[in-house]
Amino acid sequence: MTDRSLDPAPLGVAAVGNSFMGRAHSNPWHNVRANFDVPSLEQRVLVGRDKGRVREAPPRCGWHDSATHWRSVIERDNIQIADICRPKLWMHAEIAIAALEAGKYVLVEKPLANSLAESEAMVSAARPPAPLVLQECSA
Repeated sequence: MTDRSLDPAPLGVAAVGNSFMGRAHSNPWHNVRANFDVPSLEQRVLVGRDKGRVREAPPRCGWHDSATHWRSVIERDNIQIADICRPKLWMHAEIAIAALEAGKYVLVEKPLANSLAESEAMVSAARPPAPLVLQECSA
């Protein structure tokens, strides 16, 4: 096992989605370092549209903070990774492209996009020096 005492500052993670998939993604973020040799991570922000529900979730799901709009979170300097797990598929490409343009690493829950054109736009936004788009499959 690697000596983690010299780790740089943790990478900040934001999960964009507070419903079932957002909560399902919380546990792997919380436990990833117990199972894999990865950089230090912090579950910084959980994003959801329902202000009441998203405010209740962070303590239970391991997040430090909550927000109701993804765009304000993508603009934050302390967020390096955007995990897009919204229930509304029609937003995946828009959020991913904005996050990539902001220089974030992006993970997108399946399905990746609504169309080939959206998928191609995501890939174009991920061209170097921007990070790659990855599609998660948690099922």
